[in-house]
Amino acid sequence: MPDQSSSIGMLLRRIVRRFVRIYYPAIHVSHPERLPREGATLYIANHSNSLIDPVIIGITADRPVCFLAKAPLFKTPVLGSVMRSIGMIPAYRGEDDKSSSSVRRNVKSLNVAGENLAKGLPMGIFPEGKSHDLVHLEQVKTGAARIAQRAYEMSDGDEPILIVPLDLNFEDKTRFRSRVWVSVAETIDAATWFAEYKGKEKLAMRELTYTLDERIKSVVVHLEDARWEPLLNDLEWLAPTYESEEKVALVSRVQRRKNLADAINYFESENPELAEAITARVAAHHEALGQAGIRINSPLLRYTGLALAGRQMVKTVRALFGLPALIGTLAHLIPFVLVRVTAPRFQLPGKATVSFYRLIFGLPFYGCWYVAVWFLLNHFSGYKVAIMTVAALPILGVFSFHYWLNASEVIRSLREENQAIKNEIAVLGEDFRAAFPDRFTD
Repeated sequence: MPDQSSSIGMLLRRIVRRFVRIYYPAIHVSHPERLPREGATLYIANHSNSLIDPVIIGITADRPVCFLAKAPLFKTPVLGSVMRSIGMIPAYRGEDDKSSSSVRRNVKSLNVAGENLAKGLPMGIFPEGKSHDLVHLEQVKTGAARIAQRAYEMSDGDEPILIVPLDLNFEDKTRFRSRVWVSVAETIDAATWFAEYKGKEKLAMRELTYTLDERIKSVVVHLEDARWEPLLNDLEWLAPTYESEEKVALVSRVQRRKNLADAINYFESENPELAEAITARVAAHHEALGQAGIRINSPLLRYTGLALAGRQMVKTVRALFGLPALIGTLAHLIPFVLVRVTAPRFQLPGKATVSFYRLIFGLPFYGCWYVAVWFLLNHFSGYKVAIMTVAALPILGVFSFHYWLNASEVIRSLREENQAIKNEIAVLGEDFRAAFPDRFTD
């Protein structure tokens, strides 16, 4: 059955996806051949970026995917209406509603999702049941398996019901124009799965939930012990760089983070004493850098001689562009401040909703600001100057953002200690490559 959606829903999807692509312009998909182009498909993924995640999945699938979302969101003015118009289904979580009816209503929502899936419509769910900031996959709940089972019950079993596990990995989810890596795991045909467990529905659901957990972990950046997250951040700059089979320059740093997380899990399991010793040394090095006012990714720690001189020269040339960057900054100062003051009043604790609310408030604030600039310039300087200025403002704003992001810093070097740790980590890297030779290419 072909995908279906109302005209209004399709229009809203296009608009929302376009704005999210402005915020996250680089979205790379690994194994896109695993994405079904039609038919009953259930997309499941980790959940770290609030209502941005469903949009990223919709862009990846290039289909009008309908998601389950927590019920309180549907009571939000405007947002609730938009969610209903694009076919989203309320999920009644126990943490949101303590009444005894929440379980019954949630089962009903899961059944509706399963019935839609049986009709061939693409559906989506975040099986962790919540959005969070951890570099760790929370326990996968049974919702996805229940939806798939309901779809199997409602269908004749002749058509596949595909479950597609995804990893949504953001380079920096709170940063404007950050990069995103979407990794697609091997799909599961739920129709075949439940047919093999005929008469053992509870066992089938339990085993399917366990398998989905493993499939998502195979592609997501997942640390078995969340305490290691600070080490992961430092290793991004300390560990040697290896060519991964799926490495893409556009999101190489994001993909590398996955390999580093897997390496941490491996050494924590195989040699915890060595892992603890490395952690202590990296932590001490990080503290020393902090006391000296040096960032772990400083060029002074990564380059020497002519290479370092060349990079500093580039930074000097870049400094010559400080005047247009300053103009762009001042031209956008008012809407920037309004967004940064207003958005935190609504976003939840942590980083999961930061980009969503910055986008929600940024669109009207910057839009109204450009309109105000247009009217002022049109009144005092004429429409030609107004058109050229307003057309140049977004470009100037993006330039200013990247300029200040890469502005040079005055630092001192602790290169010898940094290099010693890098050499030690490089040895571990070779051990990890030897343990998993198929993951890397020469």
